[in-house]
This record gives sequence, structure tokens and C-alpha cells, in this order.
Amino acid sequence: MQRATGDTGVLVAREPFYRTGGDFSFNYHSLNLFGLYMYGHDKNLLPNAENTGFVSGVPAHFNGGFLEADYLFYPWLMGIMRYDRVQSTADFINGQSGESTNYFSPAGSTRNRITPGIQFLIHANIKASFEYQFRPPQRVFDSEGNPASSPFRTNQAVAGLEWVY
Repeated sequence: MQRATGDTGVLVAREPFYRTGGDFSFNYHSLNLFGLYMYGHDKNLLPNAENTGFVSGVPAHFNGGFLEADYLFYPWLMGIMRYDRVQSTADFINGQSGESTNYFSPAGSTRNRITPGIQFLIHANIKASFEYQFRPPQRVFDSEGNPASSPFRTNQAVAGLEWVY
């Protein structure tokens, strides 16, 4: 943490952060099973009030990943099922601050999402797909930081049509 050379108005932070994890892929006939796990950590440096450097906040860390299975029913029809999980206490605490943001706050520090879907190969270069996401619960807070609603889900349906020339 230092000021940029020759510039008194810019702070430079050289914050170490760590990401580690692994992935796998398993194929058996028409089934493809794959996934990823990752752990991340950083010092969460924050600018201090006097604008003279940075102070260490509560270290932020997360862990999570996904597991997905693709099954080829026919050469033109594939079913998918995906499970995502991320655990981040820092995201949960930041969402509870009561400040106005463009996004709803998580209802907990663990976010799970389940996504079933299906893909159709209409032609050699045209694919249609449909996915539905069961998303994690979220909350809305009033201006004083109190929960304005009970947790609710903003599930999502996605349809797509892709083609390649």
C-alpha cells in the first residue's frame, strides 16, 4: 500500500489474493459429468478516511463450485442438470448493510442454484435450448436496514436459439 510515484492523488494497493481449486470431467457413453470447486481469500483492504493509504478490513473468503451432468438422449436431444453452490459470508454481510443497491440481498451466506435444461439440435448449425433456474432466496431491506419482506426467490427461465455459419 503506497502512493503512485509522482502522483499525489492516486493510491496503489498491492493486495495479495489467493484462488485455488480443481475441476474434473467424467464421460461414460452418453453421460458427461463435470464440475469445479474453488476457494478464494483476500485481505479486503479499504481506503482510510484521511486518504493516506489503506486499512485492513475483515478478510473476505469464499468457497464453492458447480456439478453438471449432460445426457445425450438422441444425437439431436441433450438434457442437462446443473447445481451451483457458493458460500461467502462477506457477500451476505455486505448485503445486510441496508444501503441502496441495484441488487437484492442474499438471505444467507450460502447460495444454491439448480438449473435443469434441454437442448435440441434442429439442424447441423441450429440449436434451440431452454433452461430454468431455481435461484437462492433474497431479501429487500428498508432505508433503516430492516427486512422489508420475507425471503423470496427470483427464479429465471431462459430460451435460446443459436446458429453458426
